[in-house]
Amino acid sequence: MNTDYSKYKTEDFLTDDKFVYSMLNPTEENMAFWKSITDEHVVDINEFISAYMTLKSLHDVSPEVPEGRPDEIWKRIQHSNQAKIKHKKRISMFRYSTIAASIVFILGLSVFSYLQNKNENGSQSLVDFANASTTHTKHESKYIQLISNDEALTLVGTQANVEYDVNGRLKVNKETIESSDTEIPTTSFNQLRVPYGKRAFLVLSDGTELWVNVGTVVSYPTKFSKDIREIYVDGEVFANVTHDANRPFVIRTNKLDVRVLGTSFNLAAYKNDNQTNVVLVNGSVHVQPKVGKETVIKPNQMYVYTDQSTTLETVDVENYTSWRNGNYTFRNESIENVLLRLSHYYNVAVKLPVSTSGKSFSGKLELKDDMKQMMDGLTKITNMNYLVKDSMYIIEFN
Repeated sequence: MNTDYSKYKTEDFLTDDKFVYSMLNPTEENMAFWKSITDEHVVDINEFISAYMTLKSLHDVSPEVPEGRPDEIWKRIQHSNQAKIKHKKRISMFRYSTIAASIVFILGLSVFSYLQNKNENGSQSLVDFANASTTHTKHESKYIQLISNDEALTLVGTQANVEYDVNGRLKVNKETIESSDTEIPTTSFNQLRVPYGKRAFLVLSDGTELWVNVGTVVSYPTKFSKDIREIYVDGEVFANVTHDANRPFVIRTNKLDVRVLGTSFNLAAYKNDNQTNVVLVNGSVHVQPKVGKETVIKPNQMYVYTDQSTTLETVDVENYTSWRNGNYTFRNESIENVLLRLSHYYNVAVKLPVSTSGKSFSGKLELKDDMKQMMDGLTKITNMNYLVKDSMYIIEFN
């Protein structure tokens, strides 16, 4: 009798003999089976990848396949998880020329890549990669992470510098990470994940600079193709795009695409936010929502898109771009808006009173401090007090 995998959760996969055996002893035949049911959406890919990552993290090189009843296997897996056995198998193309203290190898993703990295034509689009590679992460990491092919690197610290040269060679925090491949294909995709409270600076292979804000995931190729330069963003970036008249630069998001030749602009496109906005510093950009007409934006304009409407207005760009320099600048802004921006940056809950403060403020806040330090500073220059209860900042206006 064929097994119905459609309702399988993580623990179901981990107690399924066929899944466990296949993941620990991959062959062409069993990988083809699992690829077919994931391609046909027979399984919940979140649960499938979560089970794979859990299983692989519990075993060293050439692990033995668990034997016995499913409940016994699951108990042993739980016990191993508590013991925090680390997976050490090296899979991908990376080797270190030097070992930087800021970089920690954490996990191989070979089966994930095998199952997700190909479409019917044997290749994969950037959007497919971005969507597939973000679904398997069900918990927020507190570290900046760089995912490249089959390997994940954890970058310790509040900020990180990730740079690619024209040939796709990589430096992380000034440390060179050499590739064992003599030629890096343009179909090789990477992903930079920046948690809340941290930032990163990313230089792409064409020289384009990206300042990556909190809670953001950027997916991009190691090298761009000859026809187009495209990346995928879930979150917020400030982009200084290298001009190339022959290859437009496209940032794809969940709700719209931004197309430029060379310019500087800020894009806030968090998948879970109600609105997406583009603020242009110089040059011009073309914004094409998934539904609706294309709009050309001029410098000092902000384009705002929601499911209900689009608007275009003149703004002070510094208010929307100062974060890239490590501070939050605001001019004549209500304290409520300031608090909401900070709650988003640090990913903490803020409860505002029903009545508004009725006052606007101007100033600059250094984003290197934590939320409590920020709040303490605001109480000195505004008419507010606060208390923390169950990790929520409850605000009161005097």
